[in-house]
Amino acid sequence: MSTQPTESQEFRPWSRRRFPLSVITSLIFLLVVLALVATLAVEKQKIPTGPTPCLDEWIGYQRKCFYFSENTTTWGTSQSFCASHTATLAIFNTTKELDFLKRYIDHSQYWIGLSREQGAEWQWADGTMYNRCRLKIIGEGQYAYLHKHGVNSASGHLFKKWICSRPDAYIPRN
Repeated sequence: MSTQPTESQEFRPWSRRRFPLSVITSLIFLLVVLALVATLAVEKQKIPTGPTPCLDEWIGYQRKCFYFSENTTTWGTSQSFCASHTATLAIFNTTKELDFLKRYIDHSQYWIGLSREQGAEWQWADGTMYNRCRLKIIGEGQYAYLHKHGVNSASGHLFKKWICSRPDAYIPRN
């Protein structure tokens, strides 16, 4: 018997040839790297960047989150509730924000983050002074509340609904 390959064996070069171990190792390494890159790309999309979105039951508007209560309580207890959610009673800086708040307040009265010492100027819950040119506050009370037709003031021991706001927490959706 002859040990030389026959004609049919010569046309099948891959049938008995083995790949070098380095080629197989390189292919496996490449597949692992591609799988890792794909996994990291998916995970990166899951990680939120920037500010956190509004909490459940809060409404986002112009980079703020607002909470409209359904219960009533005093101004001080309302402010404590807001603080427990890393917020203050509502602060609005523009007419657009005020109009937004009015759209959600039904026919109730809502404590907002404006207060003053007896005879002093109005001040927001974050310590900034109120610009009285924007909206007249009616009444002689020390604490402000919002209703459909504007802002009034009253004693803080009265029970009203309230609005909290968290600045720079809302992520606008595109």
